[in-house]
Amino acid sequence: MIVSKGKVLFIYPNNEGSGGIPNGLALLSGVLKAADFDTRCFDTSFLQSPPITYYQRSKHRFYEDVDYLPYWGGWAEDLPVKIPSMLVDCIREYQPDVIGITHVDACFEYMESLVAIIREQFDIPIIVGGITCTSSPELVIRNMNIDCVCVCVGEGEEALVEFATCVVEGRDYSNIRNLWVRKKNGEVVRNPLRPLIDLDKLPYQDWSIFDKRHHYKPYCGKFYKTLFIEMARGCHYSCTYCVNNMFRRMYKGLGKYVRSRTADRTIDEICYLRDLWGIELLFFIDDNFLGMPAERFEYFCEQYKKRVNLPFYIQTRSETVKEGYIRRLKDIGVSTIAIGVEHGNEQYRKTHMRRMMKNESIIKAFDIVNGFGIRTTANVIIGMPGEREEMMKDTVELIRRVKPGSVSLNFFTPYRGTEMRAMAVTEGTIPQEHIITETNTCYGTPDFPAERIQHYYENFKKYVDGELTVNC
Repeated sequence: MIVSKGKVLFIYPNNEGSGGIPNGLALLSGVLKAADFDTRCFDTSFLQSPPITYYQRSKHRFYEDVDYLPYWGGWAEDLPVKIPSMLVDCIREYQPDVIGITHVDACFEYMESLVAIIREQFDIPIIVGGITCTSSPELVIRNMNIDCVCVCVGEGEEALVEFATCVVEGRDYSNIRNLWVRKKNGEVVRNPLRPLIDLDKLPYQDWSIFDKRHHYKPYCGKFYKTLFIEMARGCHYSCTYCVNNMFRRMYKGLGKYVRSRTADRTIDEICYLRDLWGIELLFFIDDNFLGMPAERFEYFCEQYKKRVNLPFYIQTRSETVKEGYIRRLKDIGVSTIAIGVEHGNEQYRKTHMRRMMKNESIIKAFDIVNGFGIRTTANVIIGMPGEREEMMKDTVELIRRVKPGSVSLNFFTPYRGTEMRAMAVTEGTIPQEHIITETNTCYGTPDFPAERIQHYYENFKKYVDGELTVNC
């Protein structure tokens, strides 16, 4: 019998009500279990709200409707008021040595409210991680105005294990790299970053701590048991709406920023989780899946077809779409290829988004994929800083030309750490200290009012289908 080194309770403050295994948190649990810790998760996904993201996407008519009730269940308005007592009961019953909280920008304020509940009744070391902690550690350490809280900046897999080990062994944890630590005297210790990790040394995701409703994701009018997995981490490009620029600057001199797992290691994990949980569909979360060398790509395809043989979804850039690659993906069962369009105006893409591809490149990429009969998704963002309403004509015309199978249409979100957030502050769209509270918020710009952005969002398909015309 294996004796646990200690217990870590994760809190997943999901305030938007949709399912889907958060692969980062599943990986952190796997890392702790590999180090002989026991883990559990207190998850608010199906308690705090109905599936807001699902509702929002259904508005733009590119989302195939499907009944989520058999998979995610219903939601009652009285559930949120029960969360504080449920959280307290969970902590009392489990008696964790450490509480770990991971969150994104939109969950920040909600996460704070849960921490306040914990601190009212417990004196347990808390470590907070997630992208907001990396992009804005000063904000997090300032707003989490409590003693003995740690903010994890950057990759957390190694730092979390070291922190938990120090806690259970009664050792000082204030000098652990990647952690900012608020000590009991109020002093904040800002430790340096550790080198980037070797992805092949990480264990597999641990799904056992999650409600099984998270296993299911709506896709093409059905629900599938879906695995989100990475083959590579990082991106070579410098888009202004993405945090990769910030991460690359942070980690300069600490290792190769864009790293890949071996194909064998990735496929080993896929097979393990497929056999354990009955996976039906895979989403590769790599920023640019087809940016891999030909030899690596061919070996992956060969092994994937032989050992996995499940439908899968990838996302990539138009510059990486090659006919030979797409033919091979067709052979091994790719289900959807998502390509970043983001905006139809070439000049705007270049000057405001730092996306240098021409429309011809985007059109060619879609033509190649569509030519093989593979479903495509066009990623589009509307309501960005500097965007004018008349530019919607360019986006509509480009989407109409490339004929995607679906469109992933998103409002601009001013994520911390991105250059485009700074643009939004400069033009007066948001104040400097703005905190995102919901991912589906529609922000207006000086030349594109919020009500007009919302109109195009909800009627985008009608514009693409020609039922409505942009007349600006």
